[in-house]
Amino acid sequence: MLLSACAAPTDLQRSSLSERSGATQAIAVPPPGGPTIVDVVERRYANAIQQDVILSASSAVSGQNLLRVQLFGSVGTEGGQSTLSNLPPTEGTVRREMRTAIPGVAMQISPLYAQNSYGPFGYAVGRSGRDLCLYAWQRIRGPERAAPFGTRGTIQTRLRLCQAGASEHQLLAVMYGYTITTSFGFDGWNPFGAAASPDPRLGTTGSQIFPVGASWNETVAPAEPEPLILRPARRQTPASDVVQMRQATPVATAPSGPVVPPPSATGDAPLVPPPPGASGATPTATPLVPPPPATGPAS
Repeated sequence: MLLSACAAPTDLQRSSLSERSGATQAIAVPPPGGPTIVDVVERRYANAIQQDVILSASSAVSGQNLLRVQLFGSVGTEGGQSTLSNLPPTEGTVRREMRTAIPGVAMQISPLYAQNSYGPFGYAVGRSGRDLCLYAWQRIRGPERAAPFGTRGTIQTRLRLCQAGASEHQLLAVMYGYTITTSFGFDGWNPFGAAASPDPRLGTTGSQIFPVGASWNETVAPAEPEPLILRPARRQTPASDVVQMRQATPVATAPSGPVVPPPSATGDAPLVPPPPGASGATPTATPLVPPPPATGPAS
């Protein structure tokens, strides 16, 4: 009996409600061409299912890039007894989340209005060297109805994304393009509300629709510093070449003849004294020439 008891298989009872699943089990996926899914960690609560979709990263900022999705609804006995908060995000809660998700990076909340296919969302950006970080939050909930069988359900998402050399436009593209692929199966769970009607201009005569893409200005993230461009140093002329250049340069010689002073600053011609005896000449003293010495006795 002892031997048979030792050989019996052991049935493990897992107490944790968290488990890892493959990328195909993600309840939300990034847009095509966006960061790839590395892993998925799922945790069940009594009132929600939460998934951390781990995304690839190329950044020196500590932490993990992820897309966290929380689907609020009736989970049943699989969710245990603990519940998840379903309150709307406030500035205080968002700042606490950012300090935990992106430590050491000063994040600036955008004052601009942003909206994707699921409705409005908020975001903040911050820079650390060449790395740009984005933290975005969104709460998807349909309109409240007083009817007993009205739609209900809520989805909350958080996106933490840091990337070296990225722009604000590139990081926001993930928030604009992610897709929620899962929902609760019971009737009445619809956080998205009624589907929007198509544009009334479609197919009508006299309405022009041009293929203009969406764009936005990057006014929240500080501009990345310009890269330092090293230019080649100018070639130094050897000393021998300098000597040869000096020898080859013609040297101007001084002109021969008397030097005539330049005209005065007033533009008058130079004053030249007239010859002696000329009219108008200034009288000068006549030099005294002594007589020759006498050769004999004086008479």
